[in-house]
Amino acid sequence: MFSIRLATPPNLMDNDQERPASYVLDAVLNGHWACQQDWMGDVTSKPPLYTWLAALATLPFGRISLFSLYLPAALAVAGMACLVLLAGRKYFGPTAGLFGALAFLLSPMMSRQIALARTDAVFAFMIALAALAAFRAWTQGKGWTLFWILAAFATLAKGPLGVAIGAGGLLACLWEKKTIRGNHLLGLGLFCLIVFGWFALAYQEMGQAVVDKMLKRELIFHAVSDDTGDFMGQNFYKPVVYFIHRFLPWSLLACVGFWRVLKRPAAVEPERQFERFLFCWFLVGLVIFSIAPHQRGDLLAPIIPPAALLAGREIAYFLKRFRAQHTVVGAVIFSIAMLGVTARYYFKMGEDTVVRQTLGMEHLARSVNTIPMIHVDTPFTLQFYLNTMQQLTPPEKAGEMLSGSNKVVVALCDFNRVRPWIKEGVEIHELARWPDSDDPFVRVISNR
Repeated sequence: MFSIRLATPPNLMDNDQERPASYVLDAVLNGHWACQQDWMGDVTSKPPLYTWLAALATLPFGRISLFSLYLPAALAVAGMACLVLLAGRKYFGPTAGLFGALAFLLSPMMSRQIALARTDAVFAFMIALAALAAFRAWTQGKGWTLFWILAAFATLAKGPLGVAIGAGGLLACLWEKKTIRGNHLLGLGLFCLIVFGWFALAYQEMGQAVVDKMLKRELIFHAVSDDTGDFMGQNFYKPVVYFIHRFLPWSLLACVGFWRVLKRPAAVEPERQFERFLFCWFLVGLVIFSIAPHQRGDLLAPIIPPAALLAGREIAYFLKRFRAQHTVVGAVIFSIAMLGVTARYYFKMGEDTVVRQTLGMEHLARSVNTIPMIHVDTPFTLQFYLNTMQQLTPPEKAGEMLSGSNKVVVALCDFNRVRPWIKEGVEIHELARWPDSDDPFVRVISNR
């Protein structure tokens, strides 16, 4: 599926993927590893784990690509599928693990995450690791240090909600009437060292802007409201709708699985403990996302693994009447069919405006690849394909530079923003444009 997404037309200019791409290049090219800025000069609003992983994938190749940008997300989705496979096999049986993993991978929500330059997949993977570590520590009475370390990485992926969602399944201890045993002191110490140690480095690099953006705006302001004015709990129903719609048809089977946990719990203790843990993991996450003012379908990725596990068990119940060989053949045929559907869908995306613009920026970058230039108001996708990371130059400064004696090349979308600042008599030459029409989307101009 990752290969299909890389082979189909790119949509880098969609879903706010340009910001994470700019953060990666800011780390690789400008050395801002602790805290990054985008091409408009704004400090990143998210912790840097995704940026670090994509940057490490970029370094061996010497330049960024869609492969290195999307690789962390693809590995995170594959990792979650493996967790569903192994956990389902251990507690629910091989068939439940296999079809739970297939349901997870082949759902519209998670297949989209495979090649999406956002933090959601990495965040969800770290939460899944932390949640399963928490279940193991709860049932064995030890191992909490591992949970806190993984919770720290979940926090570095997107924020402190990772701890709450990763530990949400532990509400099952009340259901099971069992206490949580074990020592948390070392784990909490390592959690604080990792999280606050990074934040101290980020503050040292970017100063008060880090506090204003990450703590005041993202953590506090977005906890009670969002940019559209919506407040906490106003759109409480949307996460349920997103889950049902974007996890179809497996969301319906997952709902049956939730009902079974409540009405017909497993008789064997390990299976019953695990199914109740999954139920609480999903429920706590859903409540958190329902309260939050900012709503987006991709945000539900951290609660899809428990839903996939319970859906896989329902599929296993249905397939008990079939032989194992027939089940495997059916799984192969179904997977191949879904791969074909996925390929057809993403190849058809080439007709979308945002995809054509992304391809246009790639074409333009190839035509001016060796020419140093400044950027006034261009989308970052052009810089992505040029493998540069510059902050936008104000129109007045660009006009003054074009009016000077030195050679200057400028990429821009709206020439009228720069024109008033160019001195009379200065001859401006157009070096390239996209598209080749009377009204180009991006132009490259020069005073030579």
